[in-house]
Amino acid sequence: MRKLRYLEAAAAVTLMLSKYFLAISSVFGWWLSIAGYILTAIFNAKIKLKIVVPVITSLAILSAYGLYKWTYGIHGLQIIDFIIIGLSGLFALVLIITEARNKKPFWVLQTITTITFSFAFITLGMKMDIGWYALLLGHINNTYLYYKKGAYIIGVMQIISIIIVLVKIYN
Repeated sequence: MRKLRYLEAAAAVTLMLSKYFLAISSVFGWWLSIAGYILTAIFNAKIKLKIVVPVITSLAILSAYGLYKWTYGIHGLQIIDFIIIGLSGLFALVLIITEARNKKPFWVLQTITTITFSFAFITLGMKMDIGWYALLLGHINNTYLYYKKGAYIIGVMQIISIIIVLVKIYN
């Protein structure tokens, strides 16, 4: 159990720091985001939230895509962006319908988080401020989800990430 807390803390701190570095427009934030989501995927696998692992892994991939767009200064939505957003929406719709039938609202909220983070990473990669609002919504959802699962360290770091995002939005 102690090793899990260390893993949880490492994932949480890495992701929180990624938001800080992105907020100050440092490319280092993207690298921390990739590492943080990989650690979070491992943590979710260890706490038996295996359905979340592919979702979190996709966030690491989307962070890498954001890094690519940021690094090469790609502005505007590309065809691949529409495909990613469309596939995220389709995945969300299937998951929401399936889980609503099973009366499992947890996964509906996780789906909303996935869509908002997908949109956030694409738009932040293009240095569009609207991505910060999507990130805010995703972190609010994640705060609830991780507290519900007893992952309090990640929950607290979600709150700190919310504060960082709010400071970025209002400055």
